[in-house]
Amino acid sequence: MSNIKLKDRIETYQSDNDYRLTRRLPIIIAVNGRSTHKVSNLLDKPFSEDFAHCMSETMLKLCLEVDGVLFAYQHNDEIVMVVKNDQTLGTMPWYDNRIQKIVSVISSMATLQFAKTSEEVNLHLHGNLLFGTQAFVVPTVVEAINTLIYKQQYNFNTSLEFSCFYELLKKQLDKNTIKEMLYGLSTDDKISLLHQECNIDINDYPSSFRRGVACYRIPQHSTHNVIKNKWFLNDKLPIFTKDHNFLNNIIKDS
Repeated sequence: MSNIKLKDRIETYQSDNDYRLTRRLPIIIAVNGRSTHKVSNLLDKPFSEDFAHCMSETMLKLCLEVDGVLFAYQHNDEIVMVVKNDQTLGTMPWYDNRIQKIVSVISSMATLQFAKTSEEVNLHLHGNLLFGTQAFVVPTVVEAINTLIYKQQYNFNTSLEFSCFYELLKKQLDKNTIKEMLYGLSTDDKISLLHQECNIDINDYPSSFRRGVACYRIPQHSTHNVIKNKWFLNDKLPIFTKDHNFLNNIIKDS
């Protein structure tokens, strides 16, 4: 009898902390590399095509494995997925919306897939890149789209900052001097500095570096002329705030 009571008590502790995301609301899942700057310090900076390839392949793997993904966006060492599981009244949430299960499984899948792809391309890393995950809901699809808009804007600002820092570093300036040069500069100021000091136009970098990469389904003809939705990696994204229909057509119509 005492063993049964102990079992019930321990399982109660576990279930009481098994939190769930609110049902029938859009879910944002953000996957981030842990201490990426330390692991990747041997890679080309500010942009490594091989690293970007590994991140895109990791994003594609997650889209294939996670139920309900409508759209995923990757920039730098982050992958952001918009997930919905309310398409029908009978749609069952992935892992019943259990947060601990979702974030642990996704972190593991991302870590394994990145390691697999990085080995294939012989990516030079200091150890393995590990991933952590956060999952949360937003009240509407509009706010899910706004999350992606924010992430793209953040990506551009971060990419510009990286470009200025690492290109100036190549000119033998020390890190503290560079930080002082960049402190308090506006976006336009940083673009001008990059051009004047390094003779580099920010638009010379790949679009995937400046605007990120997306993964979503598009209709494709298969055998016997059957149309199926297949996952597609898009590394030529528009600026989301300038092409309002791009995200709306993919996410709202899904």
